[in-house]
Amino acid sequence: MSNTTFYGRVVRDIECRYTSQNIAIARFSIAVNRKYKSEDKKADFFNITAFGKKAETLSQYFRQGSRIVVYCHPQQEQYTKQDGTKVDTVSFILDEFDFVDTRAEGGITANQNPNPAPEPTPQGEDWMSVPDNLDDESLPFN
Repeated sequence: MSNTTFYGRVVRDIECRYTSQNIAIARFSIAVNRKYKSEDKKADFFNITAFGKKAETLSQYFRQGSRIVVYCHPQQEQYTKQDGTKVDTVSFILDEFDFVDTRAEGGITANQNPNPAPEPTPQGEDWMSVPDNLDDESLPFN
């Protein structure tokens, strides 16, 4: 299988729709800057389709201009125009994605998302994860 990774910006707000079987589908485009030695900046635009929970998450947290990393695989499609001309296209099916923007950099803010994810607990040498439902008696030390 051929896999592709893109780093770019969402072109328009992502809209999530549902099939008759209640499967979420989000179709969106991202703009990916080309690298040039000159100062002329150009971008390529790629169409991406996401399904299920990923489609719902994308439409909830990403807006026009949001930076995103997508991991996807290509899908070739063919259709016939009204004049009888066959057209081949390549689109990409989303496998995974990563957030790039923080809230301060233009990501979703708390008032745009009424149910924000809890902030992660710091992990490191001085911290360890402890379940919330532990009582003092079940700890291995006192």
